[in-house]
Amino acid sequence: MTDVDDNSHSHLLVLTVFFIETSGAAVRPVVSLSPNWTPIFKGESVTLTCNVTPTAQGNLGYSWYKNQHQIPGNQQSLVIQSGTRSDIGHYQCETGTNVKSDSIRLDFRPGWLILQVPPVVHEGDSLSLRCHSRSRSIARNPVFYKDNKIIKSPVSGSVLHIGRVDVTTSGTYKCVKEILFYYLSGKRYRFYRDERYITVQEMFTIPQINMIPDQVIEGDHMTITCDTKLSPRRATTELQFVFYRNGHNVQGFSSSNQYGVPSAQLEDSGNYTCEVQTSSGSVRKRSNMEHIHIQELFPVPQIKVSPDQVTEGDHMTITCDTKLSPHRETTELQFAFYRNGHNVQGFSSSKQYGVPSAQLEDSGNYICEVQTPTGSVRKRSNVLHIQKLELFTIPQIQVIADQVTEGDHMTITCDTKLSPHRETTELQFVFYRNGHNVQGFSSSNQYGVPSAQLEDSGNYTCEVQTSSGSVRKRSREAHIQTKGPSSNLQSVKLELKVVHSEMQKVNDQLSAGSTVQELAELKEQMQIRLDKNKSENEKQKRQKYDHDTIDYERGRVYSWNRFDGIKRDT
Repeated sequence: MTDVDDNSHSHLLVLTVFFIETSGAAVRPVVSLSPNWTPIFKGESVTLTCNVTPTAQGNLGYSWYKNQHQIPGNQQSLVIQSGTRSDIGHYQCETGTNVKSDSIRLDFRPGWLILQVPPVVHEGDSLSLRCHSRSRSIARNPVFYKDNKIIKSPVSGSVLHIGRVDVTTSGTYKCVKEILFYYLSGKRYRFYRDERYITVQEMFTIPQINMIPDQVIEGDHMTITCDTKLSPRRATTELQFVFYRNGHNVQGFSSSNQYGVPSAQLEDSGNYTCEVQTSSGSVRKRSNMEHIHIQELFPVPQIKVSPDQVTEGDHMTITCDTKLSPHRETTELQFAFYRNGHNVQGFSSSKQYGVPSAQLEDSGNYICEVQTPTGSVRKRSNVLHIQKLELFTIPQIQVIADQVTEGDHMTITCDTKLSPHRETTELQFVFYRNGHNVQGFSSSNQYGVPSAQLEDSGNYTCEVQTSSGSVRKRSREAHIQTKGPSSNLQSVKLELKVVHSEMQKVNDQLSAGSTVQELAELKEQMQIRLDKNKSENEKQKRQKYDHDTIDYERGRVYSWNRFDGIKRDT
């Protein structure tokens, strides 16, 4: 059985030209063939067509060239009928933009068998090869080889469909076919072969990562581009781009070859790659890795306090220190301060927070924050704990003598203790009774009343301050009660009555002739009672009652003397 070539009639080869339009460049045509085969048998026809992309506007005139020389033809299509050896050459077309297309070679060959391939093959194309014999010839058993190895791809008639290709598909291809010839002695098949080297061209180059600007500082607008170049014959191919940082996707596939960061931060530093593919994904390429380093606009601020040790009343200054990059020394910075997480000074151009007279409540955990005016870069310091030292302790109010009796000299003191670091500080004291000032500020910590009266009773407080008033503290309230003299006099008189009563009992016992034992028991009871009364009396002020006390003591001595005399007599 013999195979008959599928194309037994003349073939028409059409060359189509597309335009490339690049930014700022003129429209450029691109040439392709239809049917997309080369070489061509002598005697076959081919049509060249020059098309422009939709972006080209207006009425375009066409010109055709062969081997750099203009040839007749001003239409979009150029037809070569029954090509001969004289039609062999490199063809170009030109439009009204005066930009010529790339050339394409037309080759018309004699012979019985040619291996036909597309004039240009790009990665991602679906490639077919044709083992083409003369029209009206009878042929059979086409076999294809690549680099002298049989290709086992399916064959449809005389066409081998290889499918989608990449640059590794490049190589030397060959086809072998049996063609029937008639001789006087009879018919016989003869083997014919043809080979051709096929180069699979890049659809687009391996992409390159580039950064704009070359040097990026925190807060800058950074643009990373994924640059590649399409083959001139595939200039209208739509590409898609994707970007990665440290292996993680930062911008998915899109038609943009740029990845923009409006305000670059340090964390945007890293190893960047990009990937480019056709819309169908038939060709996909990844760039080399590019390390991009974002430079600091200013380092993390350091918070400091002056003086190093702050005592109540001191002028305290907290500073937020940082340093601008030499490339951005004119950048204006703003500073803010916080204590225990609460803002104590909002953003301003001052890097200092001052406290004219520091108080204990100004102690705490301080941080500062620095930013650019737009807030594009913002950094916070570490925490600094500031502890204020007490200048002097909270005063204690005290009165000399546990009890104050009407007419007594009463002295109230306001006691406090200065810090060892501020022992020479001059303090001032003031005293209040029931909220009313009784002694204004002075250097004395005592308030004296020469002769206390009942109306001097009340709730006393004192207050201590520095001479400038920068530190001021108040004592707790102390109640002082002044007692009248009548209560003490009545108590003493009552005790004297008791003593006299007891002494009368002794006299009665002596008159009744009591025994020594009974008198001894009575003495013991009286001694206990007298000791108790003495103990209670010693707690009282007795200056006003000396004469009563003397009478009391004389009476007691007299009684015991009588008792002892009786005992001695017995």
